[in-house]
Amino acid sequence: MSDHPYPDPPWHMHGFAVLCPVIVRARDLELPSGLEPIVVAGRATGMIGYVEYLPPSPLTYHELIWMPCQVRFRSSGGLARRGYYVARMYVDSAATLAGGREIWGLPKTMAEFVRDDRHVRVQADDGTALELEVRGVGPRFSAKTRVATLQAPEGEDVIRFRGSFDARARVSTLRVTKIQHAHSAWRTFGGAWRLPRPAVMMDPFDSEMSEPERIPR
Repeated sequence: MSDHPYPDPPWHMHGFAVLCPVIVRARDLELPSGLEPIVVAGRATGMIGYVEYLPPSPLTYHELIWMPCQVRFRSSGGLARRGYYVARMYVDSAATLAGGREIWGLPKTMAEFVRDDRHVRVQADDGTALELEVRGVGPRFSAKTRVATLQAPEGEDVIRFRGSFDARARVSTLRVTKIQHAHSAWRTFGGAWRLPRPAVMMDPFDSEMSEPERIPR
């Protein structure tokens, strides 16, 4: 039996999610040492997302994630890896907060979530408050995708998270209607704008979150 409050990876998760791609000015990015932003014409592609992990997931909780850009890491041995950089992640489960920080190096922070039909309100322990409006449009379709993240904790190996998703998806909108941020990670969001393509709603999805890949610097 594990002596920590979260299951050992891989995690097999089930739930609901809305993911919205955004464009961020490269000059606004603040990244840890070792991570190089993937930039085209002075711009980087990021993502903001809202997720509900539901039964039969081993942990059930809400999550808001802010990934300002995709990054690249090159190790001293020439190994190259790509993924999104997670600047901020809010959750309402102490167990997943511990697991995210200890297994995958993700900057999870506790928050309270309130959701009605189309709106989500988030009040985080770091003082940040957000309100989102989410709406699905159009028919559902089958979708499969993979997501990777790269985190570079100071003085540690770079940590790569990988997750695969199998979902019933539909085109959607995700709009941040209010934000009061008290953490520097949200500064880049102020100058971000949505891509012409819409957000995607996954309702439901099944995913597998793999064991972390630790890459020596």
